[in-house]
Amino acid sequence: MPWSAPTTVDTVRISTTSGAVRVIAESGRREVTSSTGAIVRDGGPVTIDGGSSKVVVRVPEGTALVIGSTSGRVVTEGRVGAVSVVTASGRISVADAASVDARSASGRIEVGRADGECRVVATSGRVDIGSCGGADASSESGRIVVSDARGPVRAHCTSGKIQLTIAGAHDIEAETVSGRIEVSFPEGVRPSVVDSAAEVTSERAGHDCIVVARSGAGRIVVSGR
Repeated sequence: MPWSAPTTVDTVRISTTSGAVRVIAESGRREVTSSTGAIVRDGGPVTIDGGSSKVVVRVPEGTALVIGSTSGRVVTEGRVGAVSVVTASGRISVADAASVDARSASGRIEVGRADGECRVVATSGRVDIGSCGGADASSESGRIVVSDARGPVRAHCTSGKIQLTIAGAHDIEAETVSGRIEVSFPEGVRPSVVDSAAEVTSERAGHDCIVVARSGAGRIVVSGR
């Protein structure tokens, strides 16, 4: 039997020890419901403990989420507020959020759209970010792709390709020990490409933005489109 909290809330906290988490944000909804695990509200955010079961939670559109999972996939659907997700093992997929802070020890991380900044850490797994206000992404082992950044981007990985598509004249820092770096700017943007942060001040005159790019073994390509 589903559990429900009939009051409108700003933040929902969800935890599972072993089990997938699926959050569905719905326009017009006024209550929080959960497929399993009692909903607790003690004067603060709504808290849901899914235990070792798969949990499906429905929330009002724009609700902020704090999700922790030891093992299991985490998926959000619909428009949510600020999202913070930590999982030891499992894929993370966020469709549409105000901002994203996602960390996975083992598993791919995907963000479709975020109005603000995306902070993403994947110890082992690919990082895919669609549209975002800016990004700070790292992966020990796995490719990093940012498809439409409307702000500054920092991307670091030990082994993997970094591919960044930038919407305007924004500063970029990209570093990989083993892998190619590709940065694409709109036509007319004049980036200066350097390999050290110490060179940024001297190179900024006459350029729209700075790209600090370093690759131990791989080409660095900065282009317009």
